[in-house]
Amino acid sequence: MAQPDRILDSFVALGSWPSPVRDLSDLRQGLWIKDDGAIHSTYGGNKVRKLEYLLADAKEEIVTFGAMGSHHALATAVHGSRLSHGVSVVTHPRHHSIHAEQVLLATMSIATMHPCDSHESAHECLASLGEGRTVIPAGGSSPVGALGFVRAAIELGEQISRGELPAPRRIYVAAGTAGTLAGLAVGLPMAGLDTTVIGVRVVPEAWLRLADVELLCRQTADLLGVTPGAWELDDRWLGDGYSVETSEGVEAVMKAGELGLNLETCYTGKAMAAAMHQVDGQDLFWQTHNQVPIGPLVPSTASLDPEIWRWDGSDAG
Repeated sequence: MAQPDRILDSFVALGSWPSPVRDLSDLRQGLWIKDDGAIHSTYGGNKVRKLEYLLADAKEEIVTFGAMGSHHALATAVHGSRLSHGVSVVTHPRHHSIHAEQVLLATMSIATMHPCDSHESAHECLASLGEGRTVIPAGGSSPVGALGFVRAAIELGEQISRGELPAPRRIYVAAGTAGTLAGLAVGLPMAGLDTTVIGVRVVPEAWLRLADVELLCRQTADLLGVTPGAWELDDRWLGDGYSVETSEGVEAVMKAGELGLNLETCYTGKAMAAAMHQVDGQDLFWQTHNQVPIGPLVPSTASLDPEIWRWDGSDAG
């Protein structure tokens, strides 16, 4: 029989909890934020919560996967190396941005890189490198990784009980690999909250199918012997594909920036656009983007060959 408390207590502490909440009614009436951006002084964001579980029983060598400029890859490199793990990253091209370039340079300064020419070939490379290593999936999204957001949902429930914010009807998160969505969907009922998780799609369907999300929610819930709560996958904000800017996302990044929030156009900008266009109800935007400057992680002499960004999106579905 599952023992939820024992399972949720089996993690290695990385972050500083609870992450703060605040009113965002200047952006949209009834909107609040829970901000995971600075939960670690070196590198924050939602991946820290997942890595607390994924690194708890990891082998000496770990390998993970992500597009060039992946926040998950950098978070794994930063926190894995701090725990004395050797970190390898399998990566593939994406659309270029200055921000992605800086994240990639920081990752290269810590991890051993294995560049591939497509999303599909990167998966093949990851499989070949897995022997003898702990394989951490893309985005840290596995039933074990999702436990970080089960615990996050319980943390949110405690903040609501203390009167720090009202109970939300909906929680908006970016959905790339869906671990954040799955963890919240499982954890919110455990926290006594009748809240629907809205996963805002930021990757093509070929990379994240509805059935994939359903399976991850069910497997995470099975670890704890519970039943997932309500969730939806919102496809309306993806635009022309992964890492491609949308006008709504750019506008959301700009307006959030006026309130001191640092979003980006690939993930959180699209999720914020969805939250801002909802016209009624108490809602929560979950800030999953790192807020700690990564400049100190980027070697001063680092540079990249522009050819590595040459990707036409042909494998994006």
